Amino acid sequence: MKQIWYELKSQPVISAVTVIGTALAMFLIMVVVMLHQVTVIDLAPETKRSRTLYMGRGILEGFGSNENVIQSNLSTAIAAELTESLEEAEATSIYCPYVTSVLANTEGNPTFAADAKRVDDGFFRIIDLEFIAGKPFDRADIMSDLRKVVITESVARRAFASNGADVIGRTLLINDVPQEVAGVVADVSPVTDVAYAQIWMPVSLTAPTASWGNPNMGDMRTLIVPRPGRDESVKAEVNRRLAVINTRLAADSCTLSLAGAPYDHEHHKADEYPVTLPDVNKGRRMRWMLFGILLLIPAINLSSMTRSRLRRRVSEIGIRRAFGCTRGRIVADILAENFVITLAGGLLGLLLCIGFGALLFDAIYSTGRWTHYAMPSTLSAGALFDWTLGAYALLFCFILNLISTGVPALRASRINPVEAINQKK
Repeated sequence: MKQIWYELKSQPVISAVTVIGTALAMFLIMVVVMLHQVTVIDLAPETKRSRTLYMGRGILEGFGSNENVIQSNLSTAIAAELTESLEEAEATSIYCPYVTSVLANTEGNPTFAADAKRVDDGFFRIIDLEFIAGKPFDRADIMSDLRKVVITESVARRAFASNGADVIGRTLLINDVPQEVAGVVADVSPVTDVAYAQIWMPVSLTAPTASWGNPNMGDMRTLIVPRPGRDESVKAEVNRRLAVINTRLAADSCTLSLAGAPYDHEHHKADEYPVTLPDVNKGRRMRWMLFGILLLIPAINLSSMTRSRLRRRVSEIGIRRAFGCTRGRIVADILAENFVITLAGGLLGLLLCIGFGALLFDAIYSTGRWTHYAMPSTLSAGALFDWTLGAYALLFCFILNLISTGVPALRASRINPVEAINQKK
């Protein structure tokens, strides 16, 4: 270690550049993986992502005198016909995926904007919202058209200056319509966009909905959590129900398809508005290409740094070879020095990644579709940073530096001792 430390101090600029290069390589890889992972892994309150099947995008062909094609979400009636009472499902839900901005207030207090979403009772059995007080509205509440809502603790604090049990049963005005607070939950990040809202209101299961003038289309999507190992059975049952619907629609010369749904979370994230089964392989190929670029460019730069550092040590290597040091020992010493540099760079990269998660994640992730949401896209450090992922990234950097150092180290070990000693520095 003393020799390694001495060698690093003897070339501080090159050593520093090598450490920073390793740190940036690790940082960039972890950020890319992190931004992707938070959309696909099981993440509270969407803790059942890996088990959930998604459905909702419908394509209705042959509608009207001009045989139009309607691409839209499903009506409440069609969504219910496809998913309710599935024998092989643990839970199903009908929900509107669109978040709408509403005005909320209590009597005599200022009005504020909040994000609302319409869901059914099954939504709360699939999305694990953390209830601080109260409980969700149930099927009886929905069928009775009772005006009950679930709100986040931030809305409760703004409306009632409290987020405790004393909020339950009180009246919240939403767009001037009185609603009874049934439950209060912890705030939800927009990163979990299926779960996200600040106010969850009952979806109407009794009033008909229609989109494009057709009762089969609307603004509803569905979630299905199959029993373990019963995914294919659930899909088969949904397709059988779809066939029954299409038999009925044949009288109007219409055909309804579901763009390959129901499908898993990865397919759901691959294309929000699919017309066929989303192509997940395209996204995978793009990520692997990006990882390859992130690997190749730092490897070339680090290899150049290593060669530059070794050129300055040619005489030292020649003297060590003249005194009987083996080629294997020369290579091992160079690789050990590289190990220390990689470790230092890896730890610095981890710190940069943690800093990114704490300070910049919201700014990067909130661009585009989430800019209009009332809540920021922040996540807890535990949700953002996975130590297993960090260990893999560190291993990646070791491989990166091994590739960039191995060839120069082998070349350095083969230097003729006499030529090395006589070479000018």
